[in-house]
Amino acid sequence: MAQDLDSPVFLITGCSTGLGRELVLAVLADGFRVIATARRVETLIEVENLGAKILGLDVTWSVQDLAAFAAKATAIYGQVDYLINNAGFGQAGAIEEVSHEEALRQFNTNFFGLVNTTSAFLPHFRGRRAGTLVHISSEVTSTAVPGIGIYTASKAAVDAVSDTWAHELAEYGIRSISVQPGAFRTSFYKDESARTAEAKIEGYAVAHGTLDFMATQFAANLPGDPAKAAHNIIKLVTKHELPLRFVVGEDAFADFKKFYERRLEEMEAARDLSMGTNFDV
Repeated sequence: MAQDLDSPVFLITGCSTGLGRELVLAVLADGFRVIATARRVETLIEVENLGAKILGLDVTWSVQDLAAFAAKATAIYGQVDYLINNAGFGQAGAIEEVSHEEALRQFNTNFFGLVNTTSAFLPHFRGRRAGTLVHISSEVTSTAVPGIGIYTASKAAVDAVSDTWAHELAEYGIRSISVQPGAFRTSFYKDESARTAEAKIEGYAVAHGTLDFMATQFAANLPGDPAKAAHNIIKLVTKHELPLRFVVGEDAFADFKKFYERRLEEMEAARDLSMGTNFDV
């Protein structure tokens, strides 16, 4: 579809493969303008040929470099309307196996990289008193899968900061949403998007068995179509009043529904001990 010269502008991080690439294609298909980014800009030539503008970006750059990048990106079209924070990777390993340095790398990319990249664009959004922040989180924040606890923690942090931004930035007309996808058939489990802890502790049968399963049968038989997910994400953020969070994927919907129902049951079961904690009047 030809781009409307007055259409909204999307900037998407982590577009070399997987959901990020599909999000670029979905934006283009809807006739919007898009700036696709990746650490290795040469991986974006195909989407450039389809009409995307492309830029190199590493979300772990310094805040000064990210500010310069934001200025460069907004200069392309004179505006950015939607920032989709998709860049990230998965750190595998039982929590005890993940070293301090590995955990820092995980959070520096998935959480602090997202926060710093967003903060670099916030002056632009606040100045225009408009903008939408879309943060790609994960279904795992509800399932607590053994063997990826540090990755799960980084995505839970994304959910929390996204919710807070939605309240803090509302006075500027800026919206924020956390998108929680289920299992989609991408190369996430096969390339640099997934890393395994260097240390391996004897035992941890559940964590190791889960990781082995995810890397073999699970990865080869994922039910989700990332192109369909990308289409639904773009449709929701452009056509609807935003919820705080958006669950996408049939597996994710079922898992989150079960998660919240169980939490409510647990709250009710402990109601007597939750209440009665105020000072006596």
